[in-house]
Amino acid sequence: MAKTTHTSIAIPAGVSINYTNGKLTLTKGSKNAHKDLATPEVKFEIKGQDIKMTPLNERRHTFAILNAIESHIKNLVHGVEHGYTYKLSVVHSHFPMNIKVKGAVVEVSNYLGEKNPRLSKILGKETKVEIKGKDITVTGINLEDVSQTAANMEKATRDTKKDQRVFQDGIYITSKGA
Repeated sequence: MAKTTHTSIAIPAGVSINYTNGKLTLTKGSKNAHKDLATPEVKFEIKGQDIKMTPLNERRHTFAILNAIESHIKNLVHGVEHGYTYKLSVVHSHFPMNIKVKGAVVEVSNYLGEKNPRLSKILGKETKVEIKGKDITVTGINLEDVSQTAANMEKATRDTKKDQRVFQDGIYITSKGA
């Protein structure tokens, strides 16, 4: 089976590229996104606004790594240009939850009348969490940080000991997008 010998990704104008010691950094204005892409199976070359990736062997595993790296680079480009936004909704039936951002942690207090607050971590320095009533917005330029921060909030209010069809209190992701 013949495989492609290389993959090339065109980076839009206005986005600067830097690849040193296995770390790819994309910068546009004040936005700066970086990802560690060091792997011995793929060789990187930067020519102008193109990133050329060449697999060093023809194993299936190497092509899987190549495709994953290509997706990471496309996510970085999209994040630097447009950013990512996740919207969450707070649902409670009897005990109103109080949600506050304290540094790099989101604190959920009075969940189902509990005395101790539940905490969820905010990942990344660029990830911002805004709370307006029952709506929570998580924004940032790194897709992995934004999505994991939203998932941490959703997981912090999950209770496995109660029937979720009856006890629907919690924080839920309602939309994802750019």
